Amino acid sequence: MIDSLTNIPSYKVLEETIKKTKHPKLFLIDLKNFGQLNLTYSDEAGDYILKEFASSLKEFAQDNEMSAFRVKEDEFALIKDMPFDLTSMEKLIFLLEGFLKDKNYYFNEQKITVNAHIGICLDQNNLFEKAQKALKIAQREDQPFMTYSDFVNMLLEEDEERICTLLRESIEDGTITPYFQRIIDLEDNVIYQEVLIRIVSKNGTISPKIFLNIAKQKGFYLEMVKLIIEKISNINDVKALNISCSELFDEELFSLYKSNFENNNTIFELQNEKCLNDITVPKKIKDLKSKNIQICLDNVDNTTYVKNLDVDFVKVKGNLIRLLKVDDKAVSTCKEIISTCKEKNIKIIATHINSNSSFEEAKKLGFDYYQGFFFGEPTSKLN
Repeated sequence: MIDSLTNIPSYKVLEETIKKTKHPKLFLIDLKNFGQLNLTYSDEAGDYILKEFASSLKEFAQDNEMSAFRVKEDEFALIKDMPFDLTSMEKLIFLLEGFLKDKNYYFNEQKITVNAHIGICLDQNNLFEKAQKALKIAQREDQPFMTYSDFVNMLLEEDEERICTLLRESIEDGTITPYFQRIIDLEDNVIYQEVLIRIVSKNGTISPKIFLNIAKQKGFYLEMVKLIIEKISNINDVKALNISCSELFDEELFSLYKSNFENNNTIFELQNEKCLNDITVPKKIKDLKSKNIQICLDNVDNTTYVKNLDVDFVKVKGNLIRLLKVDDKAVSTCKEIISTCKEKNIKIIATHINSNSSFEEAKKLGFDYYQGFFFGEPTSKLN
């Protein structure tokens, strides 16, 4: 059956296709905040966007040997028949993520920007159900995509009340724990160590993906930061803390950071976010650097902020590093970032180095430093 509005196959066809596909890989796509879009611009505008989106999705599917479907309302699907191959799958996922980012439509001379969440299942069994679970987590965590795994199940099992209880108890008993991951040069010398936050409980080590967003929403974050500061402020080795852009504008946190890390061999890894456009950001960075706190711009995928901000290090986005061997665009983007960094005397770091092949590709381009599981997982002990 063909969906009457979008003129692409419907959910019933998807069900039959999954059954007939030898190596199905399923991508569920949900348009973000589509209900609010209808309320803001009208149902007519919503229908127009659905039709245009379906048309472009169909083209994307054809270009990548996939099939496109409308599942329901603002939810779509892509399916590809292919045996699992990590490199090829990563390339396809990042191509899809790029295709779905900031799609612009014009209706009655109004520009409407639409983004999406993606839930992915690479398993053979219960494909649709698992992709739905992954999509639910992508929506809840507001991530561009999520691939189904045991970790997704863990996230689904956790509810807000349980996580708040976990955070409260962890703060009280001090189990908020710093982990460390090395950033090294080609001679395996440690340049600095990134501080990563974990909860170490009787049930094991808990990832911040489970608790960090709720910690910020429910008012636990400041106390967590204080505990981490208490545990690392006397470390003489060069260390780096992850700082979200919004923390620059939280006066209590900002003062806390400055007073505790002045002249303390510390780097702040500042996340590459849109709020870096704020006109006060250069002044905030200058203030930190006056305290001998260095700045690393993290998760970088273009040269915009590299050119405009006074930073000491740049970490290139892991997606680009993973694609170096298979995507010429990723190579050219990295070359452009490296060139800009060299001009400004900024040290540039290749992250997410998880294999020797990724390491070799990054070395060819001339990165200064490297980080990733290939050199060791994060640990509670300084390396």
